[in-house]
Amino acid sequence: MARAKKAITSTIAEAVVSIIKGHWVTLVNFWRPTVCERYPHKDKSLDYKPGPGYKGDFALITDKEKGRLRCIACQTCERSCPNGCIRVVPEGKGKERYPAEFYIDVGLCMNCGICVEVCPVDALTMTPDYECSVHDPRDLVRNIEQLTERGLEFDEVSRVK
Repeated sequence: MARAKKAITSTIAEAVVSIIKGHWVTLVNFWRPTVCERYPHKDKSLDYKPGPGYKGDFALITDKEKGRLRCIACQTCERSCPNGCIRVVPEGKGKERYPAEFYIDVGLCMNCGICVEVCPVDALTMTPDYECSVHDPRDLVRNIEQLTERGLEFDEVSRVK
């Protein structure tokens, strides 16, 4: 019986010490300055640049010689996407084939980069854009116009490593 009382007493003492330590850590850190930024209200002069290999938003690359998208609407990216967030509607036949519609739902995308890797003509790339937050989830669906406009600044596909 005495042994059981001793075990209960030591358990209660350990619990009290644990609670005091936890409160002490909270109290000490309560008075320290914060390290978090209040997004999106941050210092614009910091100009953060993600490192090499960063997989951000998407872009469709335009062939400068031909003056049109490199995409041949083969739908390889659509078929290889594990989340099914890419939709390509092809138009035309043979060498005249092109995407009439091209959608990527960035909200569903897990940024694996498989779609970029399997593209046979290097038409799709992932950009270093990292600020993709929106208020309405419907704004996360990128259409062909948005992807083409974003891709004008890229000549080559940035391969994901």
